[in-house]
Amino acid sequence: MLSRRTILAILTSAAVFPATHAEAQSIVLVPRGSPERKAILDVVRVPVERRLGIKVIFEVERLAVFGDWAFAEVHPRAEAGGRIDYRRTRYARDYIADLDSDLVLALLRRSGASWVVVQEAFLPTDVVWEEWVKSYKLPRRLFLQD
Repeated sequence: MLSRRTILAILTSAAVFPATHAEAQSIVLVPRGSPERKAILDVVRVPVERRLGIKVIFEVERLAVFGDWAFAEVHPRAEAGGRIDYRRTRYARDYIADLDSDLVLALLRRSGASWVVVQEAFLPTDVVWEEWVKSYKLPRRLFLQD
């Protein structure tokens, strides 16, 4: 029979190992012009264009990868590069320029050779990724600017 102290030691080391392992993985900022950047942004673009009903490009705030996870923080822009006038989209009734953000946040996971959107926040007004940290046991620094 194991002593109380031994059980506590085993539980403590088991609880610490995943965090240590996760911390050992680095967060990589995906550089402009890389194939991985294009692949991630192309996957994020699909639901954004579907929502807006127009073609978009992205102004990237943050694009980071942590193992098989990626986080994209982007501003949708009209194909010509200008800001989107949300009053001329499907969001015209609901968009309030002074209150709503001009952001799309996306959490993706690698599936084989491609990426899949796991969670998305379209024009969020809150720090939605805090829930993603908890739900998927991801490091907070994946979502934070360096």
